[in-house]
Amino acid sequence: MGARYSYPTSEQDRLFLPSYLHQPGPSCDHYDASQTVSRHARLHNYPEVHYGTIGSANVVVKDPAVRDALKRDMNILCVEMEAAGLMDNFPCLVIRGICDYADSHKNKRWQPYAAAVAAAYMKELLMVIPA
Repeated sequence: MGARYSYPTSEQDRLFLPSYLHQPGPSCDHYDASQTVSRHARLHNYPEVHYGTIGSANVVVKDPAVRDALKRDMNILCVEMEAAGLMDNFPCLVIRGICDYADSHKNKRWQPYAAAVAAAYMKELLMVIPA
């Protein structure tokens, strides 16, 4: 079970240019490397915590133009789809494990790792909040 929730590898963390659409097929393993955003190598593969506004909606965002507009116009860090319905019934704190770049290259490769990281953060948060 541990392997399923472990860090997938930095080679599988690819941010594509907004104009580069997913090519037909089950994965993005065969892609044009010139269509990826060049980024500095990460110094480690430990989870990082980011604090800020999370966009919440009831639709899946798979369009980098929409993603970038939401970030620019609403100053959000990410978009999530599960908590949108909860907000109408009771106020809550949303903690998300980010698992994709909200573009046409979405896949579930990072989802188990992101869920484990979010759960670990929630556990640590609950341990420091007074009962």
